[in-house]
Amino acid sequence: MAKAPDTRPVAVSTALFDGYAMDVAIDEIAASGASHVEPAYIRGYVEFDESAFSGSAASAMARLLGEAGLSSIAVSAHLDMALPEAADMLRRRLAFARHIGARYVITNTGSRSGADTICRTLEAVLPFCEQAGVGLALENPGHGEGDLIGNGAEGLVLVAKFGSPYLRLNYDAGNIYTYSREALLPENDIADALPAIAHLHLKDVASDESGWRFTPLGEGSINYSALWGQIPADLPIGIELPLRLERPGRSDPVRRAEPLPLPQLRAALQRSLAFVGKLSG
Repeated sequence: MAKAPDTRPVAVSTALFDGYAMDVAIDEIAASGASHVEPAYIRGYVEFDESAFSGSAASAMARLLGEAGLSSIAVSAHLDMALPEAADMLRRRLAFARHIGARYVITNTGSRSGADTICRTLEAVLPFCEQAGVGLALENPGHGEGDLIGNGAEGLVLVAKFGSPYLRLNYDAGNIYTYSREALLPENDIADALPAIAHLHLKDVASDESGWRFTPLGEGSINYSALWGQIPADLPIGIELPLRLERPGRSDPVRRAEPLPLPQLRAALQRSLAFVGKLSG
């Protein structure tokens, strides 16, 4: 049987350019030849506050994307959905995504101990998702323990509980590997989640005696060749390269004091785009 043509849109996360202004990140992504950008607002990865999702901020982002000739599939805008203010925070993120033309807001959920509160937050927000035409894509975390979505099967259970086309999964292949402390490989886990996956995050991490080190795609320990044939040819993808983060001794992520040099980031992005192109070819 002939292989289905690869029609998946591929975005680049602005997390790669942590420490540089957003307009620099977007210009660099455009210069790389990519056609899509994933604005990243991930606590611990980049610095931001709630004003990042204001109407004026959304207009500024839409203008930057338009000037660079880029589109957005998803916005990474994580929060703990067990927080009392989580529903309002999500509505701000959803409105921001709608303004810039993105189809999904990506977020973690939170601790399993807060499951009831998280489900109430989702019930409160899903009508707004439908009104805005923007879905939530829940992501499995890369560190910590006791999360409501620790693997693909747990993600599918949560999404199936609501039965809404506006609640899906963002499956992060690298996160599966590190959250499980290498006990679970994404190529052995993703099948459990596939019916609910709307978006895929690609990151790579090298595992050695010093701990974990984030790398360009294809240069770490994630077996993307084994994973690739399992994912639909039209599934949107975000390349997420949080290279400023360190995880010595397999610790929680820690940001380096200074941003990495732009030439180093450009080279990492080009190698990662080439790797995805080879997988897709």
